[in-house]
Amino acid sequence: MVEKPPLKQWLRRKEEFRQRIAKDREIGYLDPGIEEVLERFFERPKSYTTSSCSGRITIVDAERPWTRDESTVVYRSHYPAPLDEVMNVLSKPAAHTFWLVAAGPIIHVICYDEEEAYEVLRIAREAGFKHSGILSKTSKGVIVELRTGIRIVVPLKKGDHMLVGEDYVARLLEYANKAVAEGRIRLRRLSKLLEAGRAGGDGV
Repeated sequence: MVEKPPLKQWLRRKEEFRQRIAKDREIGYLDPGIEEVLERFFERPKSYTTSSCSGRITIVDAERPWTRDESTVVYRSHYPAPLDEVMNVLSKPAAHTFWLVAAGPIIHVICYDEEEAYEVLRIAREAGFKHSGILSKTSKGVIVELRTGIRIVVPLKKGDHMLVGEDYVARLLEYANKAVAEGRIRLRRLSKLLEAGRAGGDGV
């Protein structure tokens, strides 16, 4: 059985990640639309975040897009992806297969104890992060992953051979852009719900 982490150690690590996020903000590394949600988690006495993504559209060159170490990202956008940019990528040959991937937000939260983890999950699911869950309980705290379940994966080109036409790509981008926009809506909803319960229960 894993005990709660020592309080001073936990708070020190929380402050380290707070400073890391501040540095990412300064140099422009933070994903658009994610900052407010991260601030809400750091305002809670028993939570902080370690990594996050606000949702994005990518084109991945891979045999299997779910195998990260065998794939290469050749295009990435956190905003609506324009057709001309995507078609420019598709004008080049793929080493394997070009897959278009649209994914919603992912946030990793470290909670001081299980009570806080279950409260974070309750709030997240109410905000539309239905595929969230506890990943593990370690000496650093309870690790919670927040996911919306928003995801589109479609193959577009294999080698030099286009699998779909430009009209199909245009229609697909409409769905992909709407998927990313829906992820932002759920992020805003999560932020509002976290703000409403800002106290986060008892302090640590």
